Amino acid sequence: MKNYRTRKELKKEVKKLLNKDLGKALMLYLVIIFLGILSMFSGKIEAKSLLIANYDPFAVYHGYARLLSISGIAGLIFLSLFLSVLFRSLDWLRNNELEFSPFKSNFTYYRNPDWWKLIVIRVIVAIFTFLWMLLLIIPGYIKIFSYSQTFLIYKDVQEKGYGDKYKFTDYITKSRQLMDGNKWRFFVLQLSYIGWYFLGYITFGIALIWVIPYVCMTNVNFYKDLVEQNPDII
Repeated sequence: MKNYRTRKELKKEVKKLLNKDLGKALMLYLVIIFLGILSMFSGKIEAKSLLIANYDPFAVYHGYARLLSISGIAGLIFLSLFLSVLFRSLDWLRNNELEFSPFKSNFTYYRNPDWWKLIVIRVIVAIFTFLWMLLLIIPGYIKIFSYSQTFLIYKDVQEKGYGDKYKFTDYITKSRQLMDGNKWRFFVLQLSYIGWYFLGYITFGIALIWVIPYVCMTNVNFYKDLVEQNPDII
């Protein structure tokens, strides 16, 4: 029987890490925080796009692309920055004493020759989700949850040296397997952030300095827990 950690336990672990070294977290999320605050008052982005995209924590870059009035291609390139931060967050959660350069970590995948693979995977996920949305809205959102762990799986597979054995769609398949029976837990976790999002709004974005790292890292911690309880999938 799998013993998943509760929402409270996942959040407590992240809060403990943030309280221990908030400065490092702020430097790691500096660019994302800046864009999040800027977008909140630009009037050009819906709140759900800037606040970690309630239903898809890895789709927030779409909102930033619209904010900056740049093309969809440039928005996809921004994905490398956002995922670089999430990947480093996963490393940090796995090793709280990890030494790293937080600001430089924003640009890790811009220096990685395989950065383009992240874009290809994102496009495939978007196509699959769009096709499901054509059927019905609810199945489409269910698939968004199913695919939500795709990029973190990519990170782990690459670091284990199994990347050559995987097709792009295999990462999506593994995400579906991880999320089997866990989609509702993930959905409720996203709902639990609503109060924090509201706090960010009423404080004119000031609270987002803490809220954005907290929400992103808690979502990453959810993945970490999934993998620990399902080591056979990855």
